[in-house]
Order: sequence, then structure tokens, then C-alpha cells
Amino acid sequence: MNSKKDQSKTLQDQVYEYLHEKIVSGNINPGQRIVEKQISQETGVSRSPIREAIRRLNSDGLVSVSPRGGVRVYRPTFSDFNYLYECRMSLEPTAAYYAALRFDIKRRDHLSNVVDEMNLMVREKDIKRLKKLSTQFHYLIVEGSGNPYLMKMMNQLYSLISFYRNAVLNIPMRLEEGAEEHLAIWQAIQARDGKTAEELMKTHIQRDFQFYQSIYSGVTDKTEGLNE
Repeated sequence: MNSKKDQSKTLQDQVYEYLHEKIVSGNINPGQRIVEKQISQETGVSRSPIREAIRRLNSDGLVSVSPRGGVRVYRPTFSDFNYLYECRMSLEPTAAYYAALRFDIKRRDHLSNVVDEMNLMVREKDIKRLKKLSTQFHYLIVEGSGNPYLMKMMNQLYSLISFYRNAVLNIPMRLEEGAEEHLAIWQAIQARDGKTAEELMKTHIQRDFQFYQSIYSGVTDKTEGLNE
């Protein structure tokens, strides 16, 4: 956290990004406590910026703060999972439709490179890198829609969507199929076929949901948190 790039950010921003990455990537497990003293030792930052970063993470929905002051990583419930996917099903196919119509050359090249690298990571079984690329893929499509209101709504859900998407990508059998779906969506966008891009994105999100549901709904009580 001491690079020249970090120096331009506030300590609060640095701690927020540090914890955000660890939570979304799964390096801090759902339900695990976040201890200010430990984070201070890891980052070399005093507790005041850490508290502010935790408030932001709480606003994102990634941590929960008890009345007594304890902080734990958010433990999602099956109901939460359903509600989030309802939002994704409404917003992301629409984003894909308009991205196909509005993508500029620079953004097309960027997305093409992301898809190529995702296919390489599938072959190499590099799940960590694939998670980041998948998040980037979806974000670029939302951004490419050119709709500032849609982007604003998706940005509000970004952290939790990444959290859940990474959980889906931890299912090995989903990797290759997901990569094929990403490629098909990209090809529709490249062809400026908005309707096909919309339908393929809808199917892709449904498949994510079905895989997650098949793995977790049978072994976890729906009233309790996932990833026990």
C-alpha cells in the first residue's frame, strides 16, 4: 500500500480498496470477523481511516456491523441471492442490447482482448485471474450501453454482484461453459445484433443462477447463509 499510485489516494481509499478486494475475491470468508487492530497491523494505517473504510463497505453491503461494534463479512442468504439475480435479469440484458448498438472501436478492442484472455485462463485453469476478467467483461458491457442511469444502478450493485459471480466461478464445471457464453455474447455485440446479445446475456445469467442453485439449495437451508 505504499506505491506511488497509492500515494495519490487517501488512507481511507487505500484501506477500502484493500478490504474490498480481499472480501470480493474470497480471501476473507463470509461471516469472518474483521478486526481493526489486525487490519492496522497489515496496512500500517491508523484505526480512524479503517473505521471510515468499514462504513463504506457496510454501505456497499459487504460487511455487517453489530450494535456492539463487531464487524463481519456479509453472509448472503438464499433470498438475497434470488433478489440480486432478479436485478441482474432486468438490467444486464438491457445493457447488452444497447452495448451492441453503441460500442465504439476502442471499447470493442478492449472487450475482444478480455474475451481472448478469458479463454486462455480457462485452458490454464487460472480461476483467480478468470474471476477478475469475468467481472471486467460484465462491467465493460454495462459501460458500453452508454446509459448513465443504467450504469449508476449497476454500480450500486457492483460489489455484491462480484461477490456472487466469484462464488459461481468457484464451480469448476461452470468455467468452460461460462467462457463459451461470454464468447457468444461478444460475437453478437461485435455483429451489432442487439436482440441476440440481449437474449444471450439473459440465458447466461439464468445459467449462473441455475448452477449456484443446484449446488447450494440442496445442502444449505434457505433461511441460513450460503458458504457456511
